[in-house]
Amino acid sequence: MGETTEGPYRVASPGRPHGPEAEAAAASELARRAMRLNKLVIVPCILLGLGLGIVGYFLLRQLQLELIGRHIPWVTGVLGVAGPLSGSFYVAARVSAFLMARRRGPWIEDVAARYGVPVEALEDYVALL
Repeated sequence: MGETTEGPYRVASPGRPHGPEAEAAAASELARRAMRLNKLVIVPCILLGLGLGIVGYFLLRQLQLELIGRHIPWVTGVLGVAGPLSGSFYVAARVSAFLMARRRGPWIEDVAARYGVPVEALEDYVALL
C-alpha cells in the first residue's frame, strides 16, 4: 500500500520511490544547468562577433575608399558588422549543443542520484533542452 503509483513508462527506483515533485525538481535542476551553460557560451561568442564586426566595418570601409573612392554605409554595415555578428550566433548555438551533448550523461546521473529519480525519467526531458 505504501508504493508509489507510477504510469506504465515510469518505474520508481528500488528502495527510493520518487514522486512528481522530485521529478519536477530534478528537471528544474537540469534546466538551470543548461541555461548556465548556454550563457557561458553565448555571451563570449556574441562579444567576439561584435568585436570582429567592428573591425570588419573599418577594414571594409577603408577597402571601399581605396577601391571605389567612396563609402557605401549599408554595404559596410551588412557585410562588416551583420555577417560576423550573425555568424557568432550560429557558432554559439553549435558550440552550446556540442557541450550540452558532452555533459548530458554526467548531469543526468548526478541529478538522478541527488533527487532519487530514475535516469530514464530524465533522459526524455534532457533531450528537449
